[in-house]
Amino acid sequence: MSDLDAAPGEGWTRVCRASDVPADTPLGVELRGEDETGRVCVVRLPGGGFQAMLDRCPHRDIRLSGGMVRDGLLTCPGHFWRFDLADGHRTDEPGQVCTFHPTTVHDGWVWARLPEPAPPLGMREWLLQQARQRSE
Repeated sequence: MSDLDAAPGEGWTRVCRASDVPADTPLGVELRGEDETGRVCVVRLPGGGFQAMLDRCPHRDIRLSGGMVRDGLLTCPGHFWRFDLADGHRTDEPGQVCTFHPTTVHDGWVWARLPEPAPPLGMREWLLQQARQRSE
């Protein structure tokens, strides 16, 4: 959730300028190159705050930042699933949840607490991961 007065400390990552986040469109930011945990989607909340999340639909590897924001809901551009920006749950199937990051704003910047980067995979593990994703 957004805390407009908190100064970020250790473990926080500066994501984007708050003024760069449109009212009705998510903003996608790449913070760590190939590491999926560094793909961040930032949305402006109806009350004026911000929410940062993993830029990945929980269903497929579709970037939520390609969707749209309306009435406190984020619509995924892949299958048009809608996620409530209050808690990240899919509106018609609450078992599907977006991965939210703790979010704050300080000095005009949106900051998020991101998970540690995933360790690099060996070639065998990477190939197995790709095969599993394709079979979903």
